Amino acid sequence: MIQISKILKQVPIFRMLSKENIDFIVERLKFKTFAADEVICKIGDPGDEMYIVISGKVKICIYNENDEEQVVANLEPGDYFGEMALLTGEPRSASVIAMQDSETFMLHKNDFDVILEKFPSISLSMGKIVSKRLRDTLQKATSMPKGDKISAAQSGPSGSLEEVSLEELISFCEANSVTGTMKVSSEGENGEFEFYSGRLSSVVLGDVKDDKALDTMLSWKKGSFEIFVRPLSLTKEERKAQKETEVVKSILITNNSLVVRKIIERAFKGLGYNVFSAKDISESSELLDKNPVDIIISDIKLPDGKGLDFIEKVRSTNKTPFIFITDKSGSADFENKLKEMGNAELTKTHEVSEIVKLVENML
Repeated sequence: MIQISKILKQVPIFRMLSKENIDFIVERLKFKTFAADEVICKIGDPGDEMYIVISGKVKICIYNENDEEQVVANLEPGDYFGEMALLTGEPRSASVIAMQDSETFMLHKNDFDVILEKFPSISLSMGKIVSKRLRDTLQKATSMPKGDKISAAQSGPSGSLEEVSLEELISFCEANSVTGTMKVSSEGENGEFEFYSGRLSSVVLGDVKDDKALDTMLSWKKGSFEIFVRPLSLTKEERKAQKETEVVKSILITNNSLVVRKIIERAFKGLGYNVFSAKDISESSELLDKNPVDIIISDIKLPDGKGLDFIEKVRSTNKTPFIFITDKSGSADFENKLKEMGNAELTKTHEVSEIVKLVENML
């Protein structure tokens, strides 16, 4: 099951932040949808937004001198892109296109600037990780002869460690969501870095692995590198195996508005949750008799009763957590009764990102 806070923790520029600080960022995410074949962003666009894919599938593309599309990576729920453009302020270095109807969480530059002001360590530690030389390297990959495609069997960007440092190369692979292998050679020694959707998964130098291998190679000032990019879709079996080992959480959404139910339902299904929905307390009770859930998201007022009636009915048999959706805090009496019952929260808005944050914190 995809956890937005855990995904953000894996984004390089947010990796050093605590859970509480990550929550501060989650609050600023916006829900945005794209139709199949819709261009999310294109090469040269201002880098003013980053995205997290929560449902559907998107592809990252570059183009050669003949304007032929070359797919660098296919991104699926849980993947992210555009984070480095927010930090550097440089135009997009690749185009991103929805392959299916897709839903995302978006972080705009205005919100990112607020985050930078609150956490200056982000810009201090990551401000120089993407250099102009890396963009020149990527440009070389777009100028391959007609008919060539980036694939597992062909080379991607390559060059000299004297021109591009290993730190910059790792950041380049992270920023461009590379899935593949980066091979590095220096004075007869050969090392390999494995990346999955921009995430470093392993480092090997002969018989040495991980931190020791990385420490040794970071000292290399001379040598060569070559990045072999492969389609992300080649690792679907790994994803399937991972999902089979995960425990899927179930959610019940109770709201009289079909639109509200569908928006929240799509978001949580895209995040890997098992979702049920109902329009009132009666319909919810019937569902709960057959399908126990891990958390209930409900409106405060329902066609056949109040939210307090609903939670009291459920709590007569179990302690299922509740989240009540509201644009503003309810009455003091209502809030006090929720505190007495425990394991119940009120939202401040109808923003899906806020609801997601509350669910993740409560489960």
